[in-house]
Amino acid sequence: MSGLLQIQLTATAETSYMEFSDEAKSCTSKGDDCNPKVKFFRMLNEALTKTIPSDPFNQKMALSGPLSSIFRFSCEDLRVCYLGQGQERRIIVLYICQDSGEENDSYATFAYMVMSGKFDSAFASLGLEPPDRRGFFLAPNIN
Repeated sequence: MSGLLQIQLTATAETSYMEFSDEAKSCTSKGDDCNPKVKFFRMLNEALTKTIPSDPFNQKMALSGPLSSIFRFSCEDLRVCYLGQGQERRIIVLYICQDSGEENDSYATFAYMVMSGKFDSAFASLGLEPPDRRGFFLAPNIN
């Protein structure tokens, strides 16, 4: 696999992707190509096919602290968090969300998912260690 980057989605990311796709298709089937849901889905596809693959391991895109092995892409209200393995030219998208305005809420939800072990198999498939959870407490985001 020379210069190509393989992109995989976790079940969590794939579920979100399919929901956004279905919403966009519903709008376009009604002739509403200018709907924000269509714009959002186009932005998501652009992120996954062009923007992220153009510089996937840029350290400016890395999260911090115990999540520093995870990268993120954000644009307007789109949030994409992913793991990467440069030698294998592979990334695994862990989480996709449409942020509601409180940027910290989407990242807090994501951090809780990571620290609870939800994505440990994705870390393992890339040969990466999951974040150290010792001494780390993160209360779930309960509304």
